[in-house]
Amino acid sequence: MTTSTVKEHFEAEAHEFDSIIVKLIPYYDQMINALIDSIQFDRFDSIRIIDLGCGTGTIAKRLADRFPNSKIVCLDIASKMIEIAKYKLLDHKNTEFIVGDFSKIDFKEQFDVVVSSLALHHIETDNEKKEFYTKIFNVLANSGQFVNADVVLATTDYQQDTNMNRWMDYMNKSVSMDEIQNKWIPSYKVEDRPAKLIDQLKWLEEIGFRTVDVIWKYYNFSVYGGIK
Repeated sequence: MTTSTVKEHFEAEAHEFDSIIVKLIPYYDQMINALIDSIQFDRFDSIRIIDLGCGTGTIAKRLADRFPNSKIVCLDIASKMIEIAKYKLLDHKNTEFIVGDFSKIDFKEQFDVVVSSLALHHIETDNEKKEFYTKIFNVLANSGQFVNADVVLATTDYQQDTNMNRWMDYMNKSVSMDEIQNKWIPSYKVEDRPAKLIDQLKWLEEIGFRTVDVIWKYYNFSVYGGIK
């Protein structure tokens, strides 16, 4: 799956993204709450935050509400996603928007918080993911925090099959099984490159993150991260 194909997918679905995501991602709001709640800075700290693959700005808006004095950088490959994010963050004046591929960005500044949601699994290989986690570690200030909400793989084939079945059960509450099997699962298999959660936690520790933790998990979706 090429970066350009993923970009085309998200450009096409940008305006439907917010309504689609709650149908496809189990307990999406709960997952985002877990991400926001895990950030260990005081509410009025003047922290620097970057959202990698910000989508329509849902998480960035929640971060702006929680940390009103923060500087937030929103980065996404799809320009239409960024346009929606700009609208959501109109009231947060210290916000920068960048259209670009996060895996190719040469970061010019350090951040206190790096967050991402449903984006880093698009990085093709495990080695490239580990390299990117190292890049994140290097752009974090001391005591900075990385939190990722994403789709992950189980350690065993049995648990992975169970996770996929429970995911389809969740989607089937609001989406037909025909659509799930003929659209969303094939799209997942073509576009997504998730890694085992247990491996990613090890990578974070090897890179140098401390207090690595799993904050939230529902079958094949998880919020996890660490502090530098």
